[in-house]
Amino acid sequence: MKNNNTFKEYVAPILVLVCICLVVTGALAATYGVAKPIIDANTIKAANEARAELLPAADSFTEFDGDLAVCEEGKVFATECYIADNGSGMVVTVSTKSFGGALIEMIGIDGDGKITGVKVTSHGDTPGLGTKAHAADHVAQYKGLSELTSTSAKDDPSVNHITGATISSNAVHYGVYCALEQSKIVGGAN
Repeated sequence: MKNNNTFKEYVAPILVLVCICLVVTGALAATYGVAKPIIDANTIKAANEARAELLPAADSFTEFDGDLAVCEEGKVFATECYIADNGSGMVVTVSTKSFGGALIEMIGIDGDGKITGVKVTSHGDTPGLGTKAHAADHVAQYKGLSELTSTSAKDDPSVNHITGATISSNAVHYGVYCALEQSKIVGGAN
């Protein structure tokens, strides 16, 4: 009789918890299997919309399959480069380290090598301070530039950096610099 109580007190609850864990794990795996293609499709759609926004003259894009730029001793690097099929330019996706971790931005460059737009797509910077360097009015200052005189925003007279958000300002600036380097690797959009 004592063994029967031990089974009810210790073994039965463990078996029930193991069964619950297996069922929940199976349900999560099934949900992920259904949601993953939808998430991937939405990610591709958002990236395509951002490319179209950054280079409106483009009709469609083809991914560049050559070398991608690596700058600042590997701390800043291009992750993707899409060339406009009509030769109007390219859009480069760059990853760099910012105050809150990785900062991902997309930079449009026209056929003449001039920046058409900058858009931060992912970051972990401090809201209200570091994110000022991602604001539309701040990144708009890069539009029309074809070169930067320094890899540091603070040392480059062609742009203004955000005081108090130097790391975030530099992260955006490094990314734009790297995108221009990628444009040189590609040899322009044509």
